Amino acid sequence: MKQASSDGKAREGHFSFNTESKNGKDYLTDLNFCLDFALENRYQIMERVEYSLKKYCGGGVITSSLINRNHNHVELKGDLLIHRKGTTHAEKGMLGVIPGNMRDGSFIIVGKGNEDSLSSSSHGAGRISSRKQARENTDIKDFQEAMEGVTAKVDDSTLDESPFAYKNILDVMELQKDLVEVIEIVKPLINIKA
Repeated sequence: MKQASSDGKAREGHFSFNTESKNGKDYLTDLNFCLDFALENRYQIMERVEYSLKKYCGGGVITSSLINRNHNHVELKGDLLIHRKGTTHAEKGMLGVIPGNMRDGSFIIVGKGNEDSLSSSSHGAGRISSRKQARENTDIKDFQEAMEGVTAKVDDSTLDESPFAYKNILDVMELQKDLVEVIEIVKPLINIKA
């Protein structure tokens, strides 16, 4: 069922259907296909990175330690369909990754299974400005200085992904201590924006 606003357009957040209906079943089938596709994509990326590490650095195996956590998806838990929008799964003992930004890195976490949050945590730092605002308001020289020490594409085409476009990941992590435990902070050496 869709609820329309006064202008006749459907309102965000007001779309629903019975998951036992054809549309509901089709939606869940498509969703699971997309999740499987995303996982395969991650494996393909990991294989290429692993190949390059072995070839150029004599590196070891990394694919055995893949942490696969999705955000913006639906998951069946008991009788509930939990839609995690801007969040990720954080069951008790479950490993996860919470990204910050191009400069500040990512947090490897273990979930605490907080039922008040439906065993979820934030997906990442979250934006403080839209992509358009970031492109318009970020000085390229400030962006370049902020990215010193990280090899990355730092130009007008990536202004919308600058660290200034995101909330402070340390503050975000502090606010969710009851949801996750940080076990490692991974700082970037190379950042690739596709």
